[in-house]
Amino acid sequence: MNKLNILDDILFNGLQPWLPKNNPDEKYESMLLEIKAVEPANPMKYKVEFPRPFNWKTKYYHKLIIRETNKYCDRVINLISVDDNVQVKKFLLNDTLNKKLRSRLQEIGKLIKVMHLDIDYIDPTKFTFEQDTDHRTTIYIIQLLKCCLIKIYLEIENAFLILRKDSMVIDDFYTQLLFESIPSISFLKETPQILILEPLKIKRVKDTTSLTKQTFNSFTYIHLSKGSEKLTDLWDSLKKFHFIAEDTPLISFKKVFSGKDILHPVVWTGNSSEFYYFIYLIYNQYKLVGDLRQQQWIVACKCFVPNDESTFISSKIRRLKRPQLTASMLEQAVNLLK
Repeated sequence: MNKLNILDDILFNGLQPWLPKNNPDEKYESMLLEIKAVEPANPMKYKVEFPRPFNWKTKYYHKLIIRETNKYCDRVINLISVDDNVQVKKFLLNDTLNKKLRSRLQEIGKLIKVMHLDIDYIDPTKFTFEQDTDHRTTIYIIQLLKCCLIKIYLEIENAFLILRKDSMVIDDFYTQLLFESIPSISFLKETPQILILEPLKIKRVKDTTSLTKQTFNSFTYIHLSKGSEKLTDLWDSLKKFHFIAEDTPLISFKKVFSGKDILHPVVWTGNSSEFYYFIYLIYNQYKLVGDLRQQQWIVACKCFVPNDESTFISSKIRRLKRPQLTASMLEQAVNLLK
């Protein structure tokens, strides 16, 4: 689960940009359309601001490397988050940061020196573009890969600082792993933190003529304080049966059952009837979540969205029926919460 796969292929295997089979620039024009961008599901501390690609090949590798960087960060953060054993968390973190990522950065440092892939060679303020195009293209790709591996390290470390005795800063990668001079300009920029301001609470005079209807933002699991690990089991089971998206972050899923505001709804990949039955089971049948004063369908539509990025309509969902083919799988998943 924490293998680098495609990023390793660029550094060690068949995607090495200097291989003769990977040289023709024109073939990347059509291949570029096959790369689908992936936005990270987990909050990221850094963004990559790398120079603009200058041919089809650099455009393709840029899009590929950024996509794989986002996917890998999410995959490893979710992998470590889902395990409740602190020792397992520390092992996975150490294996990812100290073994995989450090060794890759050291290999890139050696490669840059042996193949003369210094970043200055693609800086138009220092060199003209009369030099070999294939060599400039390789420099661009390897330097971008280096930048993204540093980003991956920092994002994963930042997500689990509580488990680390010491942490890295950007300059450390150059002095400790790459043995390069610290660049005057970094291609990694810290993303500004989004401050969520709570609305000013105004004390209102109680209206004795009518009762104010209470609103709810999410479900509240009845065993939340002592049985949160059962939510992890439910998350895993729903993914296994393809009822929720495979890349659903555990932290977003647990938020659905926390009683708190939902900023990132969970993507329901099952059909509408399966969604209806899931809510029916946890709320009506087994009463595994707190009383929502008959607002369970409205709350459900706040917490989950369909796979097509539209929205569920509570008045329509509540009228659906039990799905014949998949009901037993939903029952099996929900039983994990008991």
